[in-house]
Amino acid sequence: MWMGMLKSMAATAAFAGLHSVTASERMKQGVAELVGERQRNAFYRPLYIAESAVSLALLAWYIQRQPARVLWRVTGMPALAMRMGQAGWLAVAAASAHQVGILRMLGLDGLRAYLRGDAHVPPEPAAQGPAHDDETGGMRQTGAFRYSQHPLNFAFLPVFWLFPKMKTSLLGFSIAGSLYLWLGSFHEAAALEERYGKDYREYERSGVPFFAPMDVSGWRDALSALW
Repeated sequence: MWMGMLKSMAATAAFAGLHSVTASERMKQGVAELVGERQRNAFYRPLYIAESAVSLALLAWYIQRQPARVLWRVTGMPALAMRMGQAGWLAVAAASAHQVGILRMLGLDGLRAYLRGDAHVPPEPAAQGPAHDDETGGMRQTGAFRYSQHPLNFAFLPVFWLFPKMKTSLLGFSIAGSLYLWLGSFHEAAALEERYGKDYREYERSGVPFFAPMDVSGWRDALSALW
């Protein structure tokens, strides 16, 4: 049954590799050279999101088919508390995405500008970091970005580990997925620093924890960004 866990880890690593390659600046620049900057800004991100959704669905299907045994099964009120914890952290992820700009993250801003015939088609965000204030300069340290530099990545770790029923196959995914989100945060930081320079470096030195929030008392304020 542990072979199913190893297969799940390998499949998750393959998904992470594909995700990283297609999100890389080298790939984006190559597409821009091939089809032009305007077309790349309009279509690359929506196609990337579609490819990610399909590959993630295939990964979930593959993991579910692996032989597995149950490692733990929580029932009753503790299971309800775990599910509520998952829902809460998904809300943190949604609030963080809202701050980054959901339409920009999905590539819909660029696609809409292209279809309108605008001369300038805006690119997608450099990464899932805090929004940049183009008028005053600096990164907007609001909501979840006051407590973690990469809250959208960190928020999924509790979701992975709070399943009331954990199988070996799901454990393989949770281990590989957690590692990928942590390592991916370093890649995001590099991309954000490349685009925003000293403004992002000042945010990195501001005292906000890099990944895991040290001060959890303010997460209620972070969730308020949803409404």
